[in-house]
Amino acid sequence: MRKQLFFLTSLLILGILGWQLRFAKERHIYIIATNDMHATIDAMPKLATIVKEYDERGEVIIIDSGDRVSGNAYVDDATHPGVPIIELMNDIGYSLATLGNHEFDKGSEVLDKMLSCASFPILCANMEAHNDATTPLPYTIIKSHGVEFGFAGIVDTDGGGRPLGGNEAFSNYTFTPDIETAYDICEEVATKCDMVILLSHMGLDRDKQLTTMTPKCSWIAGGHSHDIVNETLNGVHISQNNKNLRYVTVADISVKNGEIIDIVYEQINTANIVADTAMQRRIKEIKSLDPGLNEVVATATSEATKEGISNFTIAALANYPYPDDFTPEITLYHYGGIRLDGLSKGDIKRVDILNNDPFMSYIYIGELTPKQLSDFILRKYNSGTAEKPDKESHYPYFRSDMPYTIIVGEDGDATDVVFELEQRPYRVALCNYIAENYIDSNIVEHQLQPTTISVREAMLHHIASFKECGFTPDNKCYQQEEKAK
Repeated sequence: MRKQLFFLTSLLILGILGWQLRFAKERHIYIIATNDMHATIDAMPKLATIVKEYDERGEVIIIDSGDRVSGNAYVDDATHPGVPIIELMNDIGYSLATLGNHEFDKGSEVLDKMLSCASFPILCANMEAHNDATTPLPYTIIKSHGVEFGFAGIVDTDGGGRPLGGNEAFSNYTFTPDIETAYDICEEVATKCDMVILLSHMGLDRDKQLTTMTPKCSWIAGGHSHDIVNETLNGVHISQNNKNLRYVTVADISVKNGEIIDIVYEQINTANIVADTAMQRRIKEIKSLDPGLNEVVATATSEATKEGISNFTIAALANYPYPDDFTPEITLYHYGGIRLDGLSKGDIKRVDILNNDPFMSYIYIGELTPKQLSDFILRKYNSGTAEKPDKESHYPYFRSDMPYTIIVGEDGDATDVVFELEQRPYRVALCNYIAENYIDSNIVEHQLQPTTISVREAMLHHIASFKECGFTPDNKCYQQEEKAK
Protein backbone atom coordinates (compact mmCIF):
# COMPACT_ATOMS: atom_id res chain seq x y z
CA MET A 1 0.00 0.00 0.00
CA ARG A 2 2.82 2.38 0.89
CA LYS A 3 4.54 1.60 -2.42
CA GLN A 4 1.35 2.33 -4.33
CA LEU A 5 0.85 5.57 -2.39
CA PHE A 6 4.45 6.60 -3.07
CA PHE A 7 4.04 5.76 -6.76
CA LEU A 8 0.81 7.77 -7.06
CA THR A 9 2.34 10.69 -5.15
CA SER A 10 5.37 10.65 -7.45
CA LEU A 11 3.13 10.68 -10.52
CA LEU A 12 1.18 13.59 -9.08
CA ILE A 13 4.35 15.57 -8.38
CA LEU A 14 5.73 14.85 -11.84
CA GLY A 15 2.42 15.87 -13.36
CA ILE A 16 2.40 19.15 -11.48
CA LEU A 17 6.01 19.84 -12.46
CA GLY A 18 5.25 19.03 -16.08
CA TRP A 19 2.26 21.34 -16.02
CA GLN A 20 4.34 24.09 -14.49
CA LEU A 21 7.04 23.69 -17.13
CA ARG A 22 4.52 23.62 -19.94
CA PHE A 23 2.60 26.63 -18.77
CA ALA A 24 5.48 28.57 -17.18
CA LYS A 25 5.23 32.29 -17.71
CA GLU A 26 7.42 33.85 -20.39
CA ARG A 27 9.56 36.60 -18.92
CA HIS A 28 11.47 39.45 -20.51
CA ILE A 29 14.94 40.78 -19.78
CA TYR A 30 15.83 44.11 -21.38
CA ILE A 31 19.49 44.97 -21.90
CA ILE A 32 19.85 48.68 -22.70
CA ALA A 33 23.16 49.59 -24.38
CA THR A 34 24.76 53.04 -24.67
CA ASN A 35 28.13 54.24 -25.92
CA ASP A 36 30.17 57.40 -26.43
CA MET A 37 27.92 59.67 -24.38
CA HIS A 38 30.88 62.09 -23.96
CA ALA A 39 29.46 63.71 -20.82
CA THR A 40 26.27 64.78 -22.61
CA ILE A 41 24.40 65.22 -19.35
CA ASP A 42 21.51 67.06 -21.02
CA ALA A 43 20.54 63.78 -22.72
CA MET A 44 20.45 61.78 -19.49
CA PRO A 45 16.82 62.71 -18.63
CA LYS A 46 15.67 61.05 -21.87
CA LEU A 47 17.68 57.93 -21.05
CA ALA A 48 16.09 57.91 -17.59
CA THR A 49 12.66 57.88 -19.22
CA ILE A 50 13.59 54.92 -21.43
CA VAL A 51 14.95 52.96 -18.47
CA LYS A 52 11.81 53.58 -16.41
CA GLU A 53 9.54 52.43 -19.24
CA TYR A 54 11.40 49.15 -19.66
CA ASP A 55 11.70 48.66 -15.93
CA GLU A 56 7.91 48.50 -15.80
CA ARG A 57 7.91 45.66 -18.36
CA GLY A 58 10.56 43.36 -16.90
CA GLU A 59 14.12 42.98 -15.67
CA VAL A 60 16.51 45.69 -16.90
CA ILE A 61 20.29 45.53 -17.35
CA ILE A 62 22.01 48.76 -18.48
CA ILE A 63 25.44 48.65 -20.12
CA ASP A 64 27.83 51.24 -21.58
CA SER A 65 30.68 50.76 -24.07
CA GLY A 66 32.96 53.60 -23.08
CA ASP A 67 33.79 57.29 -23.57
CA ARG A 68 31.52 58.64 -20.87
CA VAL A 69 33.71 61.74 -20.45
CA SER A 70 35.53 64.40 -22.53
CA GLY A 71 32.90 66.58 -24.08
CA ASN A 72 31.27 68.75 -21.43
CA ALA A 73 32.95 71.10 -18.98
CA TYR A 74 30.25 70.51 -16.36
CA VAL A 75 31.69 66.99 -16.11
CA ASP A 76 35.28 67.34 -17.28
CA ASP A 77 36.08 70.46 -15.23
CA ALA A 78 34.30 69.34 -12.06
CA THR A 79 36.13 69.23 -8.75
CA HIS A 80 36.49 65.52 -9.40
CA PRO A 81 36.62 65.26 -13.21
CA GLY A 82 34.32 62.65 -14.69
CA VAL A 83 32.56 61.88 -11.43
CA PRO A 84 29.31 63.77 -12.21
CA ILE A 85 28.53 61.50 -15.16
CA ILE A 86 29.31 58.44 -13.03
CA GLU A 87 26.94 59.70 -10.33
CA LEU A 88 24.19 60.16 -12.92
CA MET A 89 24.81 56.62 -14.17
CA ASN A 90 24.52 55.40 -10.58
CA ASP A 91 21.20 57.24 -10.29
CA ILE A 92 19.84 55.71 -13.50
CA GLY A 93 20.92 52.25 -12.38
CA TYR A 94 23.70 51.15 -14.75
CA SER A 95 24.70 47.53 -14.32
CA LEU A 96 28.19 47.64 -15.86
CA ALA A 97 30.42 49.39 -18.40
CA THR A 98 33.75 49.15 -20.16
CA LEU A 99 36.51 51.70 -20.67
CA GLY A 100 36.82 53.95 -23.70
CA ASN A 101 40.03 55.66 -24.76
CA HIS A 102 38.83 59.00 -23.32
CA GLU A 103 38.42 57.58 -19.83
CA PHE A 104 42.24 57.80 -19.71
CA ASP A 105 42.49 61.46 -20.83
CA LYS A 106 43.36 62.90 -17.42
CA GLY A 107 45.55 60.04 -16.23
CA SER A 108 45.36 57.24 -13.69
CA GLU A 109 44.41 59.28 -10.61
CA VAL A 110 41.27 60.66 -12.27
CA LEU A 111 40.39 57.29 -13.77
CA ASP A 112 40.78 55.59 -10.39
CA LYS A 113 38.43 58.13 -8.82
CA MET A 114 35.80 57.39 -11.47
CA LEU A 115 36.20 53.65 -10.93
CA SER A 116 35.83 54.00 -7.17
CA CYS A 117 32.70 56.15 -7.46
CA ALA A 118 30.85 53.78 -9.78
CA SER A 119 28.29 51.57 -8.06
CA PHE A 120 28.60 49.16 -11.00
CA PRO A 121 31.63 47.21 -12.28
CA ILE A 122 33.71 48.74 -15.06
CA LEU A 123 35.32 46.01 -17.16
CA CYS A 124 38.39 45.90 -19.38
CA ALA A 125 40.07 42.64 -20.38
CA ASN A 126 43.06 44.06 -22.26
CA MET A 127 44.37 46.62 -19.77
CA GLU A 128 46.73 46.17 -16.84
CA ALA A 129 47.53 48.98 -14.41
CA HIS A 130 50.84 49.63 -12.66
CA ASN A 131 52.18 51.86 -9.86
CA ASP A 132 49.15 51.31 -7.61
CA ALA A 133 46.63 52.28 -10.30
CA THR A 134 43.50 50.11 -10.53
CA THR A 135 43.16 47.18 -12.92
CA PRO A 136 39.49 46.55 -13.78
CA LEU A 137 37.84 43.14 -13.91
CA PRO A 138 38.02 41.51 -17.37
CA TYR A 139 34.44 40.22 -17.19
CA THR A 140 31.48 39.62 -14.92
CA ILE A 141 28.39 37.40 -14.92
CA ILE A 142 24.85 38.53 -14.15
CA LYS A 143 22.08 36.00 -13.52
CA SER A 144 18.49 36.91 -14.32
CA HIS A 145 15.41 34.62 -14.48
CA GLY A 146 17.66 31.57 -14.45
CA VAL A 147 19.86 32.76 -17.36
CA GLU A 148 23.51 33.60 -16.83
CA PHE A 149 24.78 36.49 -18.95
CA GLY A 150 28.53 36.93 -19.33
CA PHE A 151 29.77 40.45 -20.01
CA ALA A 152 33.34 41.25 -21.06
CA GLY A 153 34.93 44.64 -21.80
CA ILE A 154 37.58 45.66 -24.33
CA VAL A 155 39.18 49.01 -25.24
CA ASP A 156 40.83 49.97 -28.53
CA THR A 157 44.56 49.74 -29.14
CA ASP A 158 44.48 52.13 -32.10
CA GLY A 159 47.28 54.30 -30.75
CA GLY A 160 50.22 52.03 -31.53
CA GLY A 161 49.43 49.30 -29.03
CA ARG A 162 47.40 51.47 -26.67
CA PRO A 163 44.17 53.46 -26.91
CA LEU A 164 44.06 56.72 -28.87
CA GLY A 165 45.11 59.75 -26.83
CA GLY A 166 48.08 61.65 -25.51
CA ASN A 167 51.11 59.65 -24.45
CA GLU A 168 51.18 60.86 -20.84
CA ALA A 169 47.65 59.60 -20.15
CA PHE A 170 48.78 55.98 -20.46
CA SER A 171 52.01 56.07 -18.45
CA ASN A 172 50.66 53.70 -15.76
CA TYR A 173 49.07 51.16 -18.11
CA THR A 174 49.95 48.42 -20.54
CA PHE A 175 47.60 46.85 -23.06
CA THR A 176 47.21 43.65 -25.02
CA PRO A 177 45.90 43.75 -28.63
CA ASP A 178 42.19 44.49 -28.72
CA ILE A 179 40.82 41.97 -31.26
CA GLU A 180 42.94 39.05 -30.08
CA THR A 181 42.11 39.71 -26.43
CA ALA A 182 38.43 40.14 -27.26
CA TYR A 183 38.38 36.74 -28.94
CA ASP A 184 40.17 35.05 -26.04
CA ILE A 185 37.99 36.56 -23.31
CA CYS A 186 34.81 35.57 -25.16
CA GLU A 187 36.14 32.00 -25.36
CA GLU A 188 36.78 32.00 -21.62
CA VAL A 189 33.49 33.58 -20.57
CA ALA A 190 31.45 31.30 -22.85
CA THR A 191 32.33 28.32 -20.65
CA LYS A 192 30.75 30.01 -17.64
CA CYS A 193 27.42 31.37 -18.88
CA ASP A 194 24.51 31.02 -21.30
CA MET A 195 25.06 34.17 -23.41
CA VAL A 196 28.18 36.30 -23.94
CA ILE A 197 27.90 40.05 -24.58
CA LEU A 198 31.08 41.94 -25.48
CA LEU A 199 31.19 45.60 -24.52
CA SER A 200 33.55 46.77 -27.24
CA HIS A 201 35.27 50.10 -27.60
CA MET A 202 37.24 48.96 -30.64
CA GLY A 203 35.19 50.65 -33.37
CA LEU A 204 32.94 49.17 -36.04
CA ASP A 205 35.67 47.95 -38.39
CA ARG A 206 37.34 45.92 -35.66
CA ASP A 207 33.98 44.64 -34.40
CA LYS A 208 33.20 43.39 -37.89
CA GLN A 209 36.62 41.82 -38.15
CA LEU A 210 36.05 40.01 -34.86
CA THR A 211 32.84 38.44 -36.19
CA THR A 212 34.83 36.74 -38.97
CA MET A 213 36.85 34.89 -36.31
CA THR A 214 33.72 33.09 -35.05
CA PRO A 215 33.91 34.47 -31.52
CA LYS A 216 31.82 32.85 -28.81
CA CYS A 217 29.69 35.91 -28.21
CA SER A 218 26.13 36.61 -29.26
CA TRP A 219 26.25 40.39 -29.20
CA ILE A 220 28.93 43.02 -29.65
CA ALA A 221 27.63 46.21 -28.05
CA GLY A 222 30.09 48.58 -29.68
CA GLY A 223 31.45 52.10 -29.46
CA HIS A 224 34.41 54.32 -30.40
CA SER A 225 33.71 54.98 -34.10
CA HIS A 226 30.37 56.76 -33.54
CA ASP A 227 28.55 54.66 -36.14
CA ILE A 228 24.84 53.86 -36.22
CA VAL A 229 24.43 50.12 -36.69
CA ASN A 230 22.04 47.41 -35.51
CA GLU A 231 22.61 44.26 -37.55
CA THR A 232 23.69 40.64 -37.40
CA LEU A 233 26.95 39.71 -39.13
CA ASN A 234 28.40 36.21 -39.32
CA GLY A 235 25.98 35.09 -36.62
CA VAL A 236 26.95 37.86 -34.18
CA HIS A 237 24.74 40.87 -33.54
CA ILE A 238 26.52 44.25 -33.68
CA SER A 239 25.10 47.51 -32.38
CA GLN A 240 26.47 51.03 -32.02
CA ASN A 241 24.55 54.18 -31.21
CA ASN A 242 26.42 57.11 -32.76
CA LYS A 243 27.34 59.43 -29.84
CA ASN A 244 25.91 61.78 -27.19
CA LEU A 245 23.00 59.43 -26.41
CA ARG A 246 21.29 60.18 -29.72
CA TYR A 247 20.36 56.50 -29.90
CA VAL A 248 20.26 53.52 -27.56
CA THR A 249 19.94 49.83 -28.39
CA VAL A 250 17.58 47.60 -26.43
CA ALA A 251 17.82 43.81 -26.55
CA ASP A 252 14.43 42.29 -25.65
CA ILE A 253 15.34 38.80 -24.42
CA SER A 254 12.44 36.38 -23.93
CA VAL A 255 13.10 33.72 -21.29
CA LYS A 256 11.09 30.66 -20.32
CA ASN A 257 12.05 27.95 -17.85
CA GLY A 258 15.52 29.47 -17.51
CA GLU A 259 16.21 29.35 -21.25
CA ILE A 260 16.44 32.08 -23.89
CA ILE A 261 13.71 31.52 -26.48
CA ASP A 262 14.02 34.75 -28.52
CA ILE A 263 16.02 38.00 -28.80
CA VAL A 264 14.83 41.14 -30.58
CA TYR A 265 17.20 44.11 -30.94
CA GLU A 266 15.65 47.58 -31.28
CA GLN A 267 17.52 50.83 -31.81
CA ILE A 268 15.72 53.82 -30.33
CA ASN A 269 16.12 57.40 -31.55
CA THR A 270 16.00 59.53 -28.41
CA ALA A 271 15.02 62.74 -30.24
CA ASN A 272 11.32 62.42 -29.44
CA ILE A 273 11.64 60.89 -25.97
CA VAL A 274 10.12 63.00 -23.18
CA ALA A 275 12.72 63.93 -20.56
CA ASP A 276 12.36 62.66 -17.01
CA THR A 277 11.69 65.67 -14.78
CA ALA A 278 13.50 64.33 -11.72
CA MET A 279 16.66 63.77 -13.78
CA GLN A 280 16.30 67.26 -15.27
CA ARG A 281 16.37 68.70 -11.76
CA ARG A 282 19.49 66.65 -11.06
CA ILE A 283 21.20 68.08 -14.15
CA LYS A 284 20.28 71.60 -13.08
CA GLU A 285 21.96 70.96 -9.72
CA ILE A 286 25.18 69.90 -11.45
CA LYS A 287 25.21 72.98 -13.69
CA SER A 288 24.65 75.30 -10.73
CA LEU A 289 27.86 74.14 -9.03
CA ASP A 290 29.94 76.40 -11.31
CA PRO A 291 27.90 79.41 -12.49
CA GLY A 292 30.97 80.86 -14.22
CA LEU A 293 30.56 78.27 -16.94
CA ASN A 294 27.26 79.90 -17.93
CA GLU A 295 28.85 83.34 -18.48
CA VAL A 296 28.07 84.74 -21.96
CA VAL A 297 31.44 85.50 -23.57
CA ALA A 298 30.27 86.58 -27.05
CA THR A 299 27.38 86.42 -29.50
CA ALA A 300 27.39 84.50 -32.78
CA THR A 301 25.87 86.55 -35.60
CA SER A 302 25.11 83.38 -37.58
CA GLU A 303 25.27 79.61 -37.16
CA ALA A 304 28.70 77.99 -37.07
CA THR A 305 29.26 74.57 -38.63
CA LYS A 306 32.03 72.25 -37.49
CA GLU A 307 34.23 73.82 -40.17
CA GLY A 308 33.46 77.19 -38.60
CA ILE A 309 34.50 75.90 -35.19
CA SER A 310 37.66 74.48 -36.74
CA ASN A 311 38.57 77.82 -38.30
CA PHE A 312 37.84 79.61 -35.02
CA THR A 313 40.19 77.25 -33.15
CA ILE A 314 42.93 77.73 -35.72
CA ALA A 315 42.52 81.51 -35.54
CA ALA A 316 42.75 81.35 -31.75
CA LEU A 317 46.19 79.74 -31.99
CA ALA A 318 47.23 82.16 -34.73
CA ASN A 319 46.27 85.33 -32.86
CA TYR A 320 47.41 84.56 -29.34
CA PRO A 321 50.04 87.03 -27.97
CA TYR A 322 52.96 84.64 -27.57
CA PRO A 323 56.06 85.59 -25.55
CA ASP A 324 59.03 87.19 -27.32
CA ASP A 325 56.72 88.55 -30.04
CA PHE A 326 56.49 85.13 -31.68
CA THR A 327 53.92 85.39 -34.49
CA PRO A 328 52.90 82.19 -36.32
CA GLU A 329 52.83 82.19 -40.10
CA ILE A 330 51.05 78.81 -40.21
CA THR A 331 48.69 77.29 -37.65
CA LEU A 332 47.53 73.67 -37.65
CA TYR A 333 44.94 71.67 -35.72
CA HIS A 334 43.66 68.09 -35.96
CA TYR A 335 40.05 67.70 -37.01
CA GLY A 336 39.42 64.98 -34.41
CA GLY A 337 40.23 67.54 -31.72
CA ILE A 338 37.37 69.80 -32.80
CA ARG A 339 34.72 68.57 -30.39
CA LEU A 340 31.87 70.95 -31.11
CA ASP A 341 29.75 69.98 -34.10
CA GLY A 342 28.64 73.59 -34.40
CA LEU A 343 27.19 76.60 -32.59
CA SER A 344 23.76 78.16 -32.94
CA LYS A 345 23.25 81.82 -33.68
CA GLY A 346 23.06 83.80 -30.45
CA ASP A 347 24.80 83.73 -27.09
CA ILE A 348 28.08 81.83 -26.73
CA LYS A 349 28.76 80.70 -23.18
CA ARG A 350 32.11 80.02 -21.58
CA VAL A 351 31.13 76.35 -21.32
CA ASP A 352 30.73 76.19 -25.11
CA ILE A 353 34.32 77.29 -25.64
CA LEU A 354 35.68 74.89 -23.04
CA ASN A 355 33.66 72.03 -24.52
CA ASN A 356 35.55 72.40 -27.79
CA ASP A 357 38.68 71.14 -26.04
CA PRO A 358 37.94 68.80 -23.13
CA PHE A 359 41.46 67.35 -23.39
CA MET A 360 43.33 70.30 -21.84
CA SER A 361 45.53 70.52 -24.95
CA TYR A 362 48.43 72.96 -25.04
CA ILE A 363 50.38 74.68 -27.79
CA TYR A 364 53.73 74.01 -29.45
CA ILE A 365 55.50 76.76 -31.37
CA GLY A 366 58.59 76.72 -33.59
CA GLU A 367 59.52 76.22 -37.22
CA LEU A 368 58.80 73.61 -39.91
CA THR A 369 59.78 73.44 -43.56
CA PRO A 370 57.29 72.79 -46.40
CA LYS A 371 58.79 69.30 -46.80
CA GLN A 372 58.25 68.51 -43.11
CA LEU A 373 54.67 69.80 -43.29
CA SER A 374 53.99 67.72 -46.39
CA ASP A 375 55.48 64.56 -44.87
CA PHE A 376 53.22 64.33 -41.81
CA ILE A 377 50.11 65.40 -43.75
CA LEU A 378 50.73 62.63 -46.31
CA ARG A 379 51.59 60.06 -43.66
CA LYS A 380 48.34 60.65 -41.82
CA TYR A 381 46.26 60.67 -45.00
CA ASN A 382 47.75 57.32 -46.04
CA SER A 383 47.64 55.66 -42.60
CA GLY A 384 46.24 52.17 -42.53
CA THR A 385 45.89 50.19 -45.74
CA ALA A 386 43.81 50.74 -48.87
CA GLU A 387 41.48 47.94 -47.73
CA LYS A 388 41.32 49.14 -44.13
CA PRO A 389 42.30 52.80 -43.78
CA ASP A 390 42.67 54.43 -40.40
CA LYS A 391 39.32 55.91 -39.35
CA GLU A 392 40.85 59.40 -39.38
CA SER A 393 42.67 59.03 -42.69
CA HIS A 394 41.87 59.52 -46.38
CA TYR A 395 40.46 62.99 -45.86
CA PRO A 396 42.16 66.29 -44.93
CA TYR A 397 42.61 65.56 -41.24
CA PHE A 398 44.92 68.46 -40.47
CA ARG A 399 43.14 71.80 -40.82
CA SER A 400 45.08 75.02 -41.16
CA ASP A 401 44.98 78.70 -42.05
CA MET A 402 47.33 77.60 -44.84
CA PRO A 403 45.27 76.45 -47.84
CA TYR A 404 46.54 73.25 -49.44
CA THR A 405 45.42 70.53 -51.82
CA ILE A 406 46.07 66.81 -51.33
CA ILE A 407 46.72 65.02 -54.63
CA VAL A 408 45.14 61.54 -54.60
CA GLY A 409 46.21 58.68 -56.88
CA GLU A 410 44.05 56.01 -58.49
CA ASP A 411 44.61 53.68 -55.52
CA GLY A 412 43.06 56.23 -53.15
CA ASP A 413 46.32 57.14 -51.43
CA ALA A 414 47.78 60.64 -51.44
CA THR A 415 50.85 61.26 -53.59
CA ASP A 416 51.57 64.92 -52.94
CA VAL A 417 50.53 68.03 -51.03
CA VAL A 418 50.36 71.28 -52.99
CA PHE A 419 50.59 74.61 -51.20
CA GLU A 420 51.94 78.04 -52.11
CA LEU A 421 54.97 78.18 -49.88
CA GLU A 422 58.55 79.23 -50.37
CA GLN A 423 61.33 76.75 -49.67
CA ARG A 424 62.21 78.05 -46.20
CA PRO A 425 61.28 77.38 -42.58
CA TYR A 426 57.94 78.81 -41.45
CA ARG A 427 56.94 79.85 -37.96
CA VAL A 428 54.18 77.49 -36.80
CA ALA A 429 51.78 77.05 -33.91
CA LEU A 430 50.01 73.73 -33.38
CA CYS A 431 48.44 71.66 -30.62
CA ASN A 432 50.49 69.17 -28.64
CA TYR A 433 48.48 66.23 -30.03
CA ILE A 434 49.90 66.85 -33.51
CA ALA A 435 53.45 67.48 -32.29
CA GLU A 436 53.56 64.42 -30.03
CA ASN A 437 51.74 61.94 -32.24
CA TYR A 438 52.29 62.83 -35.89
CA ILE A 439 55.60 64.66 -36.28
CA ASP A 440 58.96 62.89 -36.09
CA SER A 441 60.29 63.16 -32.53
CA ASN A 442 63.69 64.38 -33.72
CA ILE A 443 62.03 67.28 -35.53
CA VAL A 444 59.94 68.10 -32.47
CA GLU A 445 62.98 68.03 -30.21
CA HIS A 446 65.06 70.38 -32.35
CA GLN A 447 62.52 72.65 -34.06
CA LEU A 448 59.44 72.88 -31.82
CA GLN A 449 59.02 73.95 -28.20
CA PRO A 450 56.07 73.22 -25.90
CA THR A 451 54.50 76.23 -24.24
CA THR A 452 52.43 76.42 -21.07
CA ILE A 453 49.63 78.07 -23.06
CA SER A 454 46.51 75.93 -23.25
CA VAL A 455 44.29 75.77 -26.31
CA ARG A 456 41.41 76.75 -24.05
CA GLU A 457 43.25 79.89 -22.95
CA ALA A 458 43.86 80.80 -26.59
CA MET A 459 40.21 80.21 -27.52
CA LEU A 460 38.89 82.28 -24.62
CA HIS A 461 41.33 85.08 -25.50
CA HIS A 462 40.18 85.01 -29.13
CA ILE A 463 36.43 84.90 -28.43
CA ALA A 464 36.83 87.91 -26.10
CA SER A 465 37.82 89.99 -29.13
CA PHE A 466 34.28 89.50 -30.48
CA LYS A 467 32.54 90.57 -27.27
CA GLU A 468 31.38 93.91 -28.67
CA CYS A 469 31.05 93.31 -32.42
CA GLY A 470 29.81 89.72 -32.43
CA PHE A 471 31.40 86.55 -33.81
CA THR A 472 30.75 85.81 -37.49
CA PRO A 473 31.94 82.25 -38.22
CA ASP A 474 33.92 81.33 -41.33
CA ASN A 475 32.41 77.99 -42.36
CA LYS A 476 34.68 77.36 -45.34
CA CYS A 477 37.15 74.47 -45.53
CA TYR A 478 40.54 75.51 -46.92
CA GLN A 479 41.96 72.00 -47.35
CA GLN A 480 40.94 70.11 -50.48
CA GLU A 481 41.47 66.79 -52.27
CA GLU A 482 42.10 66.45 -55.99
CA LYS A 483 42.55 63.42 -58.24
CA ALA A 484 45.96 63.14 -59.86
CA LYS A 485 45.91 64.03 -63.56
